[in-house]
Amino acid sequence: MDKSLNQQTYDRCRKDIMTFALKPGEPVSAAKLAERYHVSRTPAREALVLLSTEGLVDIFPQSKSVISKINISRVRQEWFIRKTLEIGMIDAFFKNVSAADIEQMKAYAKRCEEIGMQPRNHETSYEYLVSDNKFHAVTYHVAGEMLAAELIESTMAHYSRVRLLVDLDNAYKDRTVSDHSNLIRLIEAGNKEEYRKVLTTHLGRVLGDLERKSQELPDLFEMG
Repeated sequence: MDKSLNQQTYDRCRKDIMTFALKPGEPVSAAKLAERYHVSRTPAREALVLLSTEGLVDIFPQSKSVISKINISRVRQEWFIRKTLEIGMIDAFFKNVSAADIEQMKAYAKRCEEIGMQPRNHETSYEYLVSDNKFHAVTYHVAGEMLAAELIESTMAHYSRVRLLVDLDNAYKDRTVSDHSNLIRLIEAGNKEEYRKVLTTHLGRVLGDLERKSQELPDLFEMG
């Protein structure tokens, strides 16, 4: 089987789950995915297996598979991983950061701001999330924490779906733009301790978002 087709099917399905084109609790199968993405059942089946390892698909052997609901406990645990790792690399980041790195962060922050001015839909919200992630990933790479970067990228599925829900309603775009601007200003000023405080607040906002969204859209969530 063509490995690129497997990857492509997985990528498309994962994006559809992350952007709620495939909704939490919705039944899914290899046959359904094969039809949706115009592929055979083999890459569709492989995609389901991979997505189940990320906690995005619940597979019940000999029964059914469903798109996982957003697990509230897992969101908090994923957030804790990211917060702990990202805060923990601040010293190395400030030691190594260059003017070119700051310019790269500015470019990603500007892209977030541009997308924030567009009408929200699944595509723009996903692009916003990707640009926001790239903004933060600069710090991981500058700090030299590649394993941490890989871990953050591969374990944030439930946490990121909460962020996407917030982005879809477009109510808090100014909050993120302001946070990014403040973080860049503090990096340029070399103010590491104030940066630490602002970043901690910035990363912690998702906990309030989680509480609010789980109350607004209870059918999308489950307790863990």
